[in-house]
Amino acid sequence: MMAKAKKLNVGDLESLEQKSETGDPEAETTLALAYHSGVLLKQNDAEALRLLRKAADRGWMAAEESLGIFLEGGIGVERPEPAEAIKWYEKAALQGSMDAATNMALMYANGIGVGKDAIQAVKWFHRAADGGDATGQYNLALMYLRGEGVPHDYKEVIRWLTAAADQNLVAAILSLADLFLQPPTSEVPADLGKAIKYYEKAADLGNAGAQTTLGTIFARGLTGKPDYDLAVKWYQKAAEQGDPDGQLGMGVSYATGHGVPEDFEEARRLLMAAADRGQTEAQYDFAIMCEEGKGAPADLEAAARYYQLAADRGMVKAQYRYGLLLSKDRESRSSRIAAYKWLTLAEGSIKESSAVMSDLRKSLNEQELAEAEREADNWRSAHKAAAR
Repeated sequence: MMAKAKKLNVGDLESLEQKSETGDPEAETTLALAYHSGVLLKQNDAEALRLLRKAADRGWMAAEESLGIFLEGGIGVERPEPAEAIKWYEKAALQGSMDAATNMALMYANGIGVGKDAIQAVKWFHRAADGGDATGQYNLALMYLRGEGVPHDYKEVIRWLTAAADQNLVAAILSLADLFLQPPTSEVPADLGKAIKYYEKAADLGNAGAQTTLGTIFARGLTGKPDYDLAVKWYQKAAEQGDPDGQLGMGVSYATGHGVPEDFEEARRLLMAAADRGQTEAQYDFAIMCEEGKGAPADLEAAARYYQLAADRGMVKAQYRYGLLLSKDRESRSSRIAAYKWLTLAEGSIKESSAVMSDLRKSLNEQELAEAEREADNWRSAHKAAAR
């Protein structure tokens, strides 16, 4: 009904208000949703809520469902009223609203307005799923996947994910693709062909993550040998959406000349764009290009900045390269101390760090070495997740 309300124009307002005044629940609900969305130049959530209550009290299913949404979200009221919302969802669900059944199931699953109750969540997800609601099917699959309210059952997981995927629910499509690419259990055999099929389905629906994953599958030759043309096709689609992983893939493609002519300037542009969006691998690759002067004159200041971004996220090879770069600045005490800190952090994984640290120790006194080691310990404490 929201779609219907959004198609209204100002000329429809008078007749709709007249019907609403006669107690027509469909008109009341439509007018309420129009007031909420502001399509009739009258944005008024309090009046929308009043109209929904009138229609819901007459047992109009769409009004009951909408009232539940308003109350759960705190629309037209001082604060959310989830306990009241679930009452209206149940009324609508029992009349056949699959959306209301799904919404109520989510409230039970997350303990919103009621105590967490996985069994009740499964009951209502099942009702919605059996009725063909894709969101209900997807969430029911997740309950079977996690074993919440039902036993773990991967056959049921695949069954309901497939049902939702057949309705083009992207989350379900991606879950199926991931499941077949890297099964979490031997109960589900890996099937690269099925994984690619579902990634392509999501990619064709415009999902940038699926496009990037396809690019990586073909670039790494998971199908038997690399197919850089196909990799570039999918990376490009993701990059055009501003996806940092897609930009990374295209940047590396231009830097290596895989699937496209080698072009360091374009590689730098794409890698920098991804790096500035927080893509750690892109930060590292862009720093190397800045340090080595590929595509533009060498820029050690920029290289240091981007190495540090990746290093601070726990990328060991960036910690090593950053430490190595800093170690070359023998005029700066702070640079030498920082170099020793980052090399200390990288030493456990990159053996070349030890030789550079040994050379650095010749230019650092005991107090400076202690400071560097203390800073390394402080970094580890503050970045436990990254260090792992």
